[in-house]
Parts: sequence; C-alpha cells; structure tokens
Amino acid sequence: MTDRSARRAVVAAGALLALVLGTLVVEPRLRQLGVTGIVERFDAFRAVAALSFGVPGLFVVAQRPGSRVGWVMVVVGMAQGLGLALGAYGLLGINDGITDGVNDGALGGGTGLPGDDWAMWVSNSLWIPAYLLVPTIFLLIFPDGRLPSRRWWPALAAAYAGIGVNTIDWMLRPVTYEQVPGLFPKGYAGVLAGLTGVPDALRTAGTVCTVGAVLAAVGSLVGRYRSAGEEVRRRLQWVLAAALLTVGLLGVALFVPWGPVVVALAAVPLPVAVSVAVVAHRLWDLDLLLSRALAFGAVSVALLAAYALVVATLGNAIGSGAYALIVALAVHPLYLRASAAANRLVYGDRDDPARALRRLGVRLSDAGAPGDLLERMAAEVGRVLRIHYVAVEEPGAVVASWGRASGSDSPSGSDSPSGSAGPRGEDEAGERVPLLYQGEPVGTLVLGERLRPKDRVLLAQLAPHVAVAVRAHRLGADLERSHGRLLAARQEERDRLLYELHDGLGPTLAALALQVDRGRRLVDADPEGAKQVMEELSGRIRGTVENVRAIVNDLRPPPLDTLGLTGALTELGRGFAGDLAVEVEAPPDLPALPPPVELAAYRIAAEAMTNAVRHAMASRCTVHLRASDAPGVLELRVDDDGVGVGSPARHGFGLASMRRRSEELNGTFELLDEAGAGTHLVVRLPLAVR
Repeated sequence: MTDRSARRAVVAAGALLALVLGTLVVEPRLRQLGVTGIVERFDAFRAVAALSFGVPGLFVVAQRPGSRVGWVMVVVGMAQGLGLALGAYGLLGINDGITDGVNDGALGGGTGLPGDDWAMWVSNSLWIPAYLLVPTIFLLIFPDGRLPSRRWWPALAAAYAGIGVNTIDWMLRPVTYEQVPGLFPKGYAGVLAGLTGVPDALRTAGTVCTVGAVLAAVGSLVGRYRSAGEEVRRRLQWVLAAALLTVGLLGVALFVPWGPVVVALAAVPLPVAVSVAVVAHRLWDLDLLLSRALAFGAVSVALLAAYALVVATLGNAIGSGAYALIVALAVHPLYLRASAAANRLVYGDRDDPARALRRLGVRLSDAGAPGDLLERMAAEVGRVLRIHYVAVEEPGAVVASWGRASGSDSPSGSDSPSGSAGPRGEDEAGERVPLLYQGEPVGTLVLGERLRPKDRVLLAQLAPHVAVAVRAHRLGADLERSHGRLLAARQEERDRLLYELHDGLGPTLAALALQVDRGRRLVDADPEGAKQVMEELSGRIRGTVENVRAIVNDLRPPPLDTLGLTGALTELGRGFAGDLAVEVEAPPDLPALPPPVELAAYRIAAEAMTNAVRHAMASRCTVHLRASDAPGVLELRVDDDGVGVGSPARHGFGLASMRRRSEELNGTFELLDEAGAGTHLVVRLPLAVR
C-alpha cells in the first residue's frame, strides 16, 4: 500500500466515522422533537453496518484496488453511512419545521432544512441495496471475488434482479411507507406521495429472486468450504458461521420485543469473521494498516455503546452540545487503547521488544528436552511477529517448525485486477535468517514471509536466544550420539571379554583340573608318569597366567601406570623389533593426561604400528606426541614409510576402531594415505574429559 492510498483510506474512514458521529450528535434533538429512538427506527443497525463494513473495506481496497469483495464492503458501508446521515438530516428538518408547540426555534426555527424531504427519500432508497448486497453478492463472490463456477451465474443474476426490483419499489413509494411509528409529524406525506411502488407481480418476482439468491449464496459458501483444502476451510468457516448467525439473528428479531437491537447486532458477525480470516488466516495477504481499520471499528462500536449508556442514564437532562462534548472526550483515549490492541492483534509484539523477550524467556524456562525447546521457540517467534510459518534448520535438516509452510491450500484465483494471480506462496515471500553463536553459524531461521524494518529490529534481539537454543540442541544431539557410541563400545568390550573367558580361559582351566586329577591318580602307581604330568601342568598354568595377563593388559596396559604414555609406547615399539623400527618423540613437559585420553592414545598408536607392519609393509615408524597450540589438546601423529593401507573400501576394523576411540572423546581423526608416500595419521584429543 502506498502512502497516498493509505492517506486516502484514512480520510475516507474518517469521513464515514464523521457521518455516524454527526447522527449521534443530533440524536438528542430528535428525541426532543418526539422522534422514535435510533434503535427503534433501525438506524443503530445502519450505524453498525456502516462502520463494520465500510472501514475495513476501505483499507482492503486501498491495499488491493482490484478486490471486488473489498469494494462490496465499501459500497455497503458508504451507502449505510450516507443513508444514516441523510435520514437524521431529513428527520430533523421535517419534524423541526412542522411540529407546533415543540419547536423552540433551534436548528431551523420552525422552517425546516433545505432539501430535507428529498434527503429522507434518498435515505429510504439507500438502505435496500446496502442491506441486500451482504447476504447475496457478498457471499457469492467471497473470498476471491469470483463465482465458484459458471453454474452460479443464475444466482448472481437473481441477486442483481432482486436488489434492483426492491430498490426501485422503495424509490417509487412515499417515505411514510416505512412501517415505523413516531418518525414523522401527523399529516406529513413527503415527496412522491401519490406513488405505490412497482406492480405486485414484479414485487413478488423481486422477492422470489432475493430469497433464492440468499439461499444460493449460503449454498455456494458451503460448497466452497466442502471442496476447499484445510487452509481455505479455516478461512471460510468463520464467514460461513457468521452468515448463518446473521440469518439466525434476523429470524429471532421477528419474534422478540427487542427486535431492533437484535437487528443492529446482526450487522456485526460478517465483518468480524472477515477480519479474523484476514488476520489469523492470511486472507488476501492483507496486513498493512489493517490495525488502523480494526482500531476505527473498535472505537466506533465503543462510541455507540457509550452513547447508548449516556442516553439511557441521563435521558433529556442535557443538551446536544453536552452529548457532543462527551463523545469527543471519549474518542481520543478510546482510539489510543483500541489502536494498541489492534496493533498487537495484527503485528504481535513488534512494537514491544521487552514484552517479546519476556515471553521468550518464559518459553525457555518451561522447556524440557532441547528438541522441545526449539519447537517452543519457533512457535513463540511466529506468534511474536504474527507470521504463519517459522522453522529452525540445522545443516541438512529441519529440527523444529511451527505453522504451515505450504501454500497449496490457497484459493484458486485471486481477487486482484487481473484475476489470475493467487496469493503469494511462502517459497516466494519467505526469508532465511542465519543464526550465529559466538560468531559461528549454528543454523538458519526460516520465516514464511518477508520482514519489515521493525521486524528485523525485533528479530535481531530474538535471534541470539534462538541461536543459543540451537547450540544446546546440537550439543544435546552430540552428547546423545556419544553416549550411544560409548554404550556400544562398552558392550563390544564386554562381548570380547565374554568370548575370551568363555572360549579361552574357561576350557583351559577345565583342562588343567583334569590334568590335576590324572596326576593324583598316578602318584602311587607311576611316579615318573605323575612327574611328567606335573611338568606339563606347570607349563600350561604359566601359559594360562600369560593369557590372563594379556586380557588384563588389553583393558589397561600396566606400562601406562608404571612408565607413562611415552615410556609405554617406547616399550611397545621394542616389541616390533626386527619387523619395524619404532621411534617415539615427545617433549619432556608433556602435561599430565587423563586416564581415558592416555588409554585412547596408546590404543590408537598400537593399532597404527600394527597396520604399518601388516598392511603398509613399512620399515620405519615415528610416533609424535605434543600438546597442540590449541589449549587443552593432545596431538598424536604417527608416520610410516610404507605403501599405504589401501583404498577406503578395504579399511577394516582397525581404522574404524581408531576413529571411534577419538570421536568418543570428542576428538578428531585424520588419515592421509598416499600411495608411495607412506601413511600419516593425526589424532587430536581434548584433555578436558568428563
């Protein structure tokens, strides 16, 4: 919406509000003249309809000039507002100019007002089209400005015919035809006093067309609802419910003594439903200056209620000037409050960053798991900015989302000048905002629509908190994966021990027990045989002890406790003498290492030496140990002069085991394997192990 069109909408809405307020200002004078009250003569219905349809409609056409539905709302509102003001003007002039004994000389001095008879006639003629447009054409073309299909053209033609016939019928009748007592002085006939309207047959045809058009319009709305997708259904269900409620209220008004009040209230449901569809379900993609329209409507309804209260309380005790002063004093504070509430409804907390941050903090404190935290934060960002879709992405995946990202449920067609382009899809209108934690990207915030400058200011304050949550989610996921790997490694270690004890040590001990029994039997019968059995038994026991020591060493090699990592690796390297010359280089000030880091470095280096002999056919291997430039990190580097360990497809359990050991401690594993250039392994392990 341009600034110029926005100003025009504000001016027009102000003019419409002035028409309603003008009627309220002269109402005390009309009551002094004995005219039936504003509710009883159904002008309260006109006032409510004028503001509830006209003000939102003006802002709709200001943003989308081709909106047929918006123009219908404008026509209804303007016709009702103009008819309301002309009716009050005509009633004031007619009654003040003719009534004897009541006139006090004010506002015409008993001479009436210029053109008051014709103003009353025009007012009587305007209410019919304004009234009948709503349950017929408005519902037929809602929400995209077009009929559901060509099959509905007869219904539209019937609506136009019914509106036209009924309007002409009222135009060709005197103003006294209106069946409301207490409007005109006794003996008043008005203009066109001798006419009686259109022929009865034509009037009946017009009534039939109107009733048929109303039923067809409600049916078309039901048909749209049944055939629409989920998103369009959410938009239509409000209007469908409001249409049924309006029809129900008008029916109730026929049977209750306070029927005029019910008729006035019947003008409210449809525009309220349209506003809900616009704000909550993105109907027509409208939002700019919509808050002003809502504020105008809220102020107008509040003024009407305040006026009714003042009149009911004070009656004729004060003059019209006092009424006007009360209304004027009420406008400004009411408008400020209504405008703030409307802004929150349309724009969320964009104008109140502190409130938005407080709500976000509540979400943070109430959340449980990191995944739940992200879902809550995405929902809160969507509610704060009043946008229909928010998602949080980490590299390669959407980890949390709120709302609907798909525009597939949008209405087919558009209420635009061309009538061919539908509402903007989220993929065209969305934005992606990087999330940074300590200067490093941790994810992306995906928004379902474009941001305004105020949005970006607020989002700049919200994004760091979302980034912290994304970082926490990533750390939680890493911790969960590490825990899973740790459990798997522990189970693997247990399975290996079970295998060693069950298949190795268990049978060996059973065999030793049999040998002991055999030796016992030979002690007396064959001492030499018994001696030989004991010698064999002694050798097998020593072998079993070595097996047990090997199992224990595999859990944690004793040299690590007695010699430290450097000495243990040096001793391990001597075991490869004759096949591989191993050299261990380490600084004398190597810091004390946590046991898990020490054991992981030893196992990785041992596996690397074994691979150098078995697979790389190396003759020389160098192991480097040092504290890295990065604080709190042990760097282990193993280089050999072999032919490499082959293609990645041939990498076996040994390399996978080395990589797993480093990742379990949140370390890094890097293997450089070039044919003819040897194998180079670099592992970095953090020393801060919990």
